[in-house]
Amino acid sequence: AVVSTQSTGEGAMSCEETWDNNTTKSEVGEIQLAYTFCSDSMCYGKVLPGPTITLRQFKEVVSWAPCDDSTRYFFKRQIPGLGEIHNEITDDAAILPFWSQNTVVGRVVRGPD
Repeated sequence: AVVSTQSTGEGAMSCEETWDNNTTKSEVGEIQLAYTFCSDSMCYGKVLPGPTITLRQFKEVVSWAPCDDSTRYFFKRQIPGLGEIHNEITDDAAILPFWSQNTVVGRVVRGPD
């Protein structure tokens, strides 16, 4: 599947094509990571070696931006019968879900709820 991920100008991500992403393992060895910060409309990207990415690895990628204990991490996924959701992940060892084939889409939210 070919996927185009782009910023919508409001910090939200959109993908032109999705797939059954109830998996957390890449089949090609490289994973495209796309992410935004809550106050930033810019979409950032990085390619990481696969076949999986953990929250700890994601935090290392976004470590250039100050984060504290109140920072929350959300990852886009498709739930059959429910649609698109942003799943909060808190466990550093958790393997991140794919949004599309070999692509993880994350959002960093700083501050109180």
